[in-house]
Amino acid sequence: MSFIRCILLWLCLFASSSFAFHAETNTIASPLTERIQLQQVYYLTTSADMTMAQLLDDPSFHHSFRLLTPAERVLFNGDDAVWLFTRLQNPGSRALDIVLEYDFPLADKVEIYQLNSRNKDARPLSRAGTDYPFSERSLAYRSFAVSLQLKPDEQTDIFLKVQDAAVIPSELLLWSHSSFVANKQRQALLDGVVQGLLLLLAMYNLMLYLRSRSKHYLYYAGFFFGFALVVAVLNGMAFMLLWPDYPELNQAMLYIAAGSALLCLNQFVCQVVQDAQNNWWRRCSALSNIIALLLLFSPLFANGQLRLALLFVCVGWVLGSNLLLALTLSLQGRHQARSFIWACVLTLIAALLLTLNQAGYLHAGINWSYILFSLVMLSLALTSFNLQRFFITQDPGLTSNAELQHYHDVFHNAVEGMFTTTLDGKLLNANRALLHILGYKSEDELKQAISHTGMARFYADPADRQFMLQQLQLGGKKSFEMRGLRGDNSPFWALMSVRLSPSKQQHQAFIHGSVIDITEQKLAHEQLAYLASHDALTALYNRYYFEQQLLHLSQQGTASGCIIFIDIDQFKLVNVSCSHQAGDVLLKQLSEQFKRTLAHHGPLARLDGDEFAILLTDSNSNEAFSLAYRLLDTAREYRFIWQDSIYPITVSIGVAEISKDDSPDSMLKKAEAACHLAKDKGRNRIQLFDTEDKDSQRLQNEAMWVRRLRQAIEDNQFVLYQQTILPLRTADLPHSYEILLRLRADDDTLITPASFLTSAESYGLMPQIDRWVIKNYFRWLQRQPGHLQQLELCSINLSACSLQDAGFKDDVQLMFDRYQIPFSRICFEITESVAIVNLQSTLAFITHFRALGCKIALDDFGSGFSSYSYLKHFPADFVKIDGHFVRDLLDDQYDRAIVKSIHDVARAMGMQTVAEFVETDDILNAVKLLGIDYVQGYAVAKPQPLTNLLAG
Repeated sequence: MSFIRCILLWLCLFASSSFAFHAETNTIASPLTERIQLQQVYYLTTSADMTMAQLLDDPSFHHSFRLLTPAERVLFNGDDAVWLFTRLQNPGSRALDIVLEYDFPLADKVEIYQLNSRNKDARPLSRAGTDYPFSERSLAYRSFAVSLQLKPDEQTDIFLKVQDAAVIPSELLLWSHSSFVANKQRQALLDGVVQGLLLLLAMYNLMLYLRSRSKHYLYYAGFFFGFALVVAVLNGMAFMLLWPDYPELNQAMLYIAAGSALLCLNQFVCQVVQDAQNNWWRRCSALSNIIALLLLFSPLFANGQLRLALLFVCVGWVLGSNLLLALTLSLQGRHQARSFIWACVLTLIAALLLTLNQAGYLHAGINWSYILFSLVMLSLALTSFNLQRFFITQDPGLTSNAELQHYHDVFHNAVEGMFTTTLDGKLLNANRALLHILGYKSEDELKQAISHTGMARFYADPADRQFMLQQLQLGGKKSFEMRGLRGDNSPFWALMSVRLSPSKQQHQAFIHGSVIDITEQKLAHEQLAYLASHDALTALYNRYYFEQQLLHLSQQGTASGCIIFIDIDQFKLVNVSCSHQAGDVLLKQLSEQFKRTLAHHGPLARLDGDEFAILLTDSNSNEAFSLAYRLLDTAREYRFIWQDSIYPITVSIGVAEISKDDSPDSMLKKAEAACHLAKDKGRNRIQLFDTEDKDSQRLQNEAMWVRRLRQAIEDNQFVLYQQTILPLRTADLPHSYEILLRLRADDDTLITPASFLTSAESYGLMPQIDRWVIKNYFRWLQRQPGHLQQLELCSINLSACSLQDAGFKDDVQLMFDRYQIPFSRICFEITESVAIVNLQSTLAFITHFRALGCKIALDDFGSGFSSYSYLKHFPADFVKIDGHFVRDLLDDQYDRAIVKSIHDVARAMGMQTVAEFVETDDILNAVKLLGIDYVQGYAVAKPQPLTNLLAG
């Protein structure tokens, strides 16, 4: 028993490791100069999931292969696979380098394996097809080809696994490398010529359309473009050249292009033989359009086999209906139309045969391609070039010359459209201007189009015509605007003037009218209305529209809802590090992301810069938070890409509930304050506004100041003050002072900078304020030449934000040049902490203007880092001692020591000192004893308006 088991085990092992099928061998002569078609090819149909390993391991499949005869074709379902098998042998004494080709460009999947007959080793050679990118092909050609090398006296087995929803051709070809390449070059040349001719005919018809505006030329051009794409898909050219990395397009585009081509052809035929149409033909044409549209959209709902069947049904139906039409016209004796339709029928037959050939249904022994291409090109060319003669010779049914002459002077030279109709809408006359407005070539074409509906066809709202008739019954001439429809159903606006006049028979009345196309003016008005409520960059609503919505909500009296305020955290980084163009792109892209997330929850508006807002009516804070979290995630998942750099984007979001007592301004301020609080707490978060929260109140107050300051800059609501700086070492008193700033309130009271500078610095408004101060002071100084002559020195404070502003230095230089202010009369005061923290930008500014003659003062020295080592390298002319040390130096010996120390070090550095906050005469005398050079404070002079200097 053990011996028998060993025998059975050995047989099983032998069966699983060898291919027992007995096949005839294809002997390859050497050298191989031309192509040869393999005669001994076998096939087997299996399920699509069958693998090469399973095929070899199961002996039941070995004897299931059947020999393919030259005339045989393999039909199978889309869920099956066809295996082709052939055995090759090199009987010569030299190695053979050959190319194995399987010429079926439309195959979905083709896998090629090589099995060595001696060691039974299966090696994959290629995996390609229209389901894979073109780059995965072993050889970059439209057919499926692999290179083989057979050693002397070597025998090898080749397996092909083919999947498609149609016929599987059985031809396997062997080539020498040179012959294969030459053949493919000839084939590519022929296909290129054919595609070029098709596109040339398409462009020819398109030019005819542009010249004559006849729609039949446009339809015929569309047919040529669609047919050219069909041919390119069938022969594999489109996959190789147009979408090699998108295989999913290949099969879909075949049916899209075929459906489009057949739809255009059917519309074209309808146009050119519309006088020969009857009810039967109209129904056939409508059904043809429906089938063509089904084919066009079949990739959306049908599998491969159903699409292929639909393709043949569509081509067959269109071919059959046109064939019947051609027979009908032939029997009626319409020679021009008959010749034309027969040419279309010939085109469809050639296209059908070409499709069958490329799909593998026709035998490859006949050179169908050359025959069919020639037939298609001949029929298409004859149809296209005889089209114009066909339209010229057919009977147009024109009106008599006498009638045309009668109305020529009245109608055809008028700029506005003119017409005459009966009361029931029957058209009697129309001039060229009206034909142009309505989109028709001739008056007869217009009359035929409205033979059943009358002129009511051109009213977008039928009630407008009834209103016009009612007004005419009242007598006189009536003018009104109307919205109409052109012949192609495109809308237009017109100014119509009509009057009613009785006919000679007194039983029939006529309507005489004129029409002026005012579509452009209407569109311009609508565009202006759109721009008034929308942001030009992002196409979102703008601040004006959003505030109007808030106003409308507050006027309801029972307002409820929430406002979501959004600010982009990285916007300034993108604007500065990339460009303003990049910032604009970021805003547009992120706006689209927000719109998709928002859906229909409420209006989304871009308020300013990188600030957005959403109004949620009848929503509570929980609903607003839910939406805000989705917006936060949307921004977090979004990546902004600019010039090969990726920028992660986050947003800060503020949410504020609306109460019925809120004004529109306060609603928005609360949401904005909550957003800025979210920024202060670390960004990329959501903050709900709480009236009891001190931070929310502070930020709301700051947001209020920001808007107020911006308005003050625009409306020049600031006021310049000055405070005298008194020298202590000279007897004369030259004009030296520091420029101070005040803000004029609505009640004409003045607000000191202590109330608003913090907000201005937080929100980046200080560069604008500093520019305003310098510009307005320089302009005032230019207008007071007498004062300029007496001026010794004027000190102007500069903020840290201004010194960091890349354009601030150039702007200051331009103002010096524009107002012709001597540099030596100006001293720029820079706070010690600003100078140290922003040392590089500060030194660049100081070096530039100090070289021109300006003076530099180091302000509030001692309040910041208090590092004397900076004085050694800091190019300043004055050191202004922080007033906190000066104010208490009489009572605090340490303050007195600090003041004296600062003065001594400054004197050693060649700098002069200025003592601030000198409020009493005692302090004045004390600092004078310490050797201080200048003093400033109430003991010398209080701040006064700048204009008071002129009075003095």
